[in-house]
Amino acid sequence: MNGISLLQEALSAPAEEARNRFAGRLNGYLEGSDIVHAVRLQGWLGLEVPGPGCHVGTGSWDFTRFKATTSPVTCGRCRSAGLLTSSFTGGPHQQTLDLEGI
Repeated sequence: MNGISLLQEALSAPAEEARNRFAGRLNGYLEGSDIVHAVRLQGWLGLEVPGPGCHVGTGSWDFTRFKATTSPVTCGRCRSAGLLTSSFTGGPHQQTLDLEGI
């Protein structure tokens, strides 16, 4: 097993917990800020974690600083991109295949 695989294995449970915190289309804010962002899943070291929909930098690699809230989106970047609500519903994420017509 290579180093990145070991890191992914170690971080898979915290990443799942982060996804579960945002179950139910909750919006999010970065710890220490009052700006509320729409939430989108983002790739991070081969894992998917919830993050600001506008992709604003978090100032840290610590995805646990992104907290769930029921407050409405106030981020100007999210709002100008039309991200007024979170699209992430939480839980495991898997792409679906459209096999109709095959």
